[in-house]
Amino acid sequence: MTDPREASQTTDEKRLVLVINQYAFPREYGGITRNFDMFTRLKKWTPAIVATSRHHLTGETMTAVDDRFTLMPVPAYSGNGAARLVGWGVFAAEAFAVGLAKRPRLVFGSSPQLLAAVSAALVSWLSRVPFVLEVRDLWPESLVAGGALERGSTMHRVLVEVERRLYRHADQIVVVTKGWEDHFEALGIDVDKVNVISNGADLAEFEGSETKDQLREEFGFTHFTCIFSGSHSPYVGLDLIVDAAEHLPDVDFVLIGSGSGKQAAIDSVEAKGLTNVRFLDQMPKDRMVRVLRAGDAGLHTVSPQSVFDKGMSPNKLFDYMAAGLTVVSNARVPLRDVIQDDEVGAVVEPNDLVSAIERVRDADESTHRRWRERSRQLMVERFSLQAAADKLEAVLDKAFAGH
Repeated sequence: MTDPREASQTTDEKRLVLVINQYAFPREYGGITRNFDMFTRLKKWTPAIVATSRHHLTGETMTAVDDRFTLMPVPAYSGNGAARLVGWGVFAAEAFAVGLAKRPRLVFGSSPQLLAAVSAALVSWLSRVPFVLEVRDLWPESLVAGGALERGSTMHRVLVEVERRLYRHADQIVVVTKGWEDHFEALGIDVDKVNVISNGADLAEFEGSETKDQLREEFGFTHFTCIFSGSHSPYVGLDLIVDAAEHLPDVDFVLIGSGSGKQAAIDSVEAKGLTNVRFLDQMPKDRMVRVLRAGDAGLHTVSPQSVFDKGMSPNKLFDYMAAGLTVVSNARVPLRDVIQDDEVGAVVEPNDLVSAIERVRDADESTHRRWRERSRQLMVERFSLQAAADKLEAVLDKAFAGH
């Protein structure tokens, strides 16, 4: 009998993998492009990515020039209120309908949010094809740590059960960092099917003809300049950056991105009368690369939360390293399996951001050169996008063969 998965495709064609991730951005918008960056580098699989057309940080409506994207509309929302919850449900229903019509050979669901992952699991079940679940954030644990959900509440118990069932149904699970094994074991999940695929960057994208001095002149960087790029959410510690700017008036701070915590940070800067902090809107990846290359240090900050101590693999960190920036992070424990203090810069405890910036500001050129060389070595050996794509391909192949 012919395998139904073989009916619509010959063995000479790439296998179609359906990717459901509400927050996957088309490449031209920057931001969360992990799925696109990895899946477009696969050799035996071709992706069909289903995401939302609403930019979850700015609220703008996105379009995609790449026909591998299907962008679904969801209701407008701001913050984390009921409208956003409705949007999760709307997207999950839309993705389910679109996904079934794609007739995939494998379904890849990415969380957060969990309803999108549930949609992916249902498509895989009805299509009788393998299901791979990517866990980029430990929901609902992250909601509890952030104060948005009460541990032990009815909603928390429901979400934990949804989480458990998703993990059990998945043929393979992808996570972005080590350190989450105890979480899966506590839910009764076999950790042998958990695969670590770190975030990364493509060094080639960070090359350019302009010199650093030319870029600094273009963007008006005249002092030692620290750059933060990414989501301006409450958990990223923008208040710590503003506090550092107040203590270090000779250092300039450039914050690139959008999010629900941005306006509060702007208001705080204005209230303190700070002149060394500049806010820039979310920008396309190619322009962001040029801004990064003009800077001196890349800031990775988080608000202290126990869930982060399980481990992190932040995209912005690898962008900084690929751009040749010295890294400053206040997430020493969360990044323990990624970088160490004095390896590519200063990696310190949550409340030591000011001293970390002072240390990299005052370091001599030989030290900065050592940090940059180590960053490049790590990007080539451990954190390249092609290396991540190769690991992903192996996971998909394993799920497909074992289903």
